[in-house]
Amino acid sequence: MDPKETRITTPFDVRSTAAEVIDGVDLSGRRAVVTGAASGIGIETARALAGAGAEVTLAVRNLDAGARVAEDITATTGNKQLYVAHLDLADRASVAAFADGWDGPLHILVNNAGVMALPEGRTPEGWDRQFTVNHLGHFALACGLHGALAAAGSATAAPSAAAARPVRPAASAGFPGSAGSAGSAGSPGTPGTPASARIVVVSSAAHLRSPVVFDDLHFDYRPYEPMLAYGQSKTANVLFAVGANARWAGDGIVVNALSPGGIRTNLQRHVGDIAAPGVVWKTPEQGAATSVLLAASPLLEGVGGRYFADCAEAEPVSRRPEDLTAMMVGVAPYALDPEGADRLWATSERLLAAD
Repeated sequence: MDPKETRITTPFDVRSTAAEVIDGVDLSGRRAVVTGAASGIGIETARALAGAGAEVTLAVRNLDAGARVAEDITATTGNKQLYVAHLDLADRASVAAFADGWDGPLHILVNNAGVMALPEGRTPEGWDRQFTVNHLGHFALACGLHGALAAAGSATAAPSAAAARPVRPAASAGFPGSAGSAGSAGSPGTPGTPASARIVVVSSAAHLRSPVVFDDLHFDYRPYEPMLAYGQSKTANVLFAVGANARWAGDGIVVNALSPGGIRTNLQRHVGDIAAPGVVWKTPEQGAATSVLLAASPLLEGVGGRYFADCAEAEPVSRRPEDLTAMMVGVAPYALDPEGADRLWATSERLLAAD
């Protein structure tokens, strides 16, 4: 954050829920994709967006789990526009298939899925699995859906080939039920309705544990440390938001990253019970609040390339705070560095282009 800029705050805070931040927002006719929507805060993010009237696609690895979540969200919101599609972020072919199967505009993409502190593991390409799932897979997905997001975000932008394709039924991409509506680009300026297309990237306060180490992304030289690998991938999430916003804001797409805070979910299964004195542990509904705020609130219209925590823009810190409460709402300057974002963008494109 530029010191000359005013830090963005909202009426919401650490205790706010997803339902509260989206209250009064009308997402009728809007289409959203939430990755990792079969568990944790992904469920509550999808539920809040559906409750506001959006058509929501749950992009998940486990289709059976996704179908159960879709049924539950329909039961609790009355919204029948819930669809489930397969997405494995560690598999380039799966990501490409999802993006290629999408037709029509896309108004909201929530890059929510993630893994945390995995034991050392590599993809068939030899890439660190945490970096691949948390960053590279989402990078490829967002780039693959750029045309659809641009179609939703800017009525004046020239449509790309992907955006110009005729709409075909969502069921052809593996979505359950009848064909989803194509939606529309919406009416910019409608009260209670965001005008821009939005990408929301779920990062973590753990980004303060490591910058992106460009000379050793996959721990070929360093001893592998699960939390360092996780921290690196979470920094990559923030840098992606910075880089994507710089490149795509002109297409009517705004991109922000966030820390959801401390939520006890299945994400922590590899680290056990985390001792964090002073940290406010959130419910999944509270953990989803910042994601939903960035995805749908008109309060943040036109705001992009930033990192939020507890429904407000995070404070830059000069070093990782010893106090965990301060760490939860801080952001490292290296995560917001435009040059680092450009380098990561080029590196990601090179890796994904390799055979």
